[in-house]
Amino acid sequence: MSALITILLPFFNEEGWIGSTIDSLIAQKDQRFHLILLDNGSTDGGRLEAEQHLAGWDAGMSRIVPVATPGKTNALTVGLSLVTTPYVAICDADTHYPPCYVANCLKLFAGRADATAVMAIDLYDPADSAAAKRRMNRILGKARLHRDRCHAGGYAQAFRTDALRAVGGFDTQRWPFVLEDHEVIHRVHRLGISLYDASHYCHPSPRRGDRRCVSWTRFERLLYRFMPRSRMDWFFYEFLWRRLEHRRAFAAALREKNWT
Repeated sequence: MSALITILLPFFNEEGWIGSTIDSLIAQKDQRFHLILLDNGSTDGGRLEAEQHLAGWDAGMSRIVPVATPGKTNALTVGLSLVTTPYVAICDADTHYPPCYVANCLKLFAGRADATAVMAIDLYDPADSAAAKRRMNRILGKARLHRDRCHAGGYAQAFRTDALRAVGGFDTQRWPFVLEDHEVIHRVHRLGISLYDASHYCHPSPRRGDRRCVSWTRFERLLYRFMPRSRMDWFFYEFLWRRLEHRRAFAAALREKNWT
């Protein structure tokens, strides 16, 4: 079976979480994918846990690659260099992916040649619950209203590999800060659109408590949402760059786990 999509899963000290994420990925109904785990210098038992949960699955479908340079962006740079499939998905080590996740990525890309990215909706309640339905409708509404903005985190993004590489991929020289998931979508939108669909979702962990050091202020978020598209280069590479640099909100800040 030829793989069509590669899943990149960077992790750092995810013992107790990464196993269930791997279980959700190897349970995919559509198995036409490679899984590359990027161990970004873990010092706990996360790698051993990953190996144990991968045991018995087709060994040719997965690999664990060590990445010594700290930071998620650095790990993804290495991972993208190893991708040979037409599509690439970015997953987080503490997120649950439903069995239709890979199939939905492939179906949505196949249905729209102008799509450079497919985005999953992040849910924090059972998918058939009223709360989840309300969230789906809210995200889909935002995606329709603000089509050229990002409405999903890095745990929920998939790309056409050639488009992602054409705009520079993951690169700390281009963007050394947090919010790399939004910045990379800004670049891939130069070549196409992002797709959202009510059937395509995932369940991130709600464990992070204080996200102030890895996110943006209310003012920055509002400016991002309503800034004219023609000014988005200025927004990221001048305005937000200076502010994040002043706060020292570099990508490595994501390694600090202030869990609830």
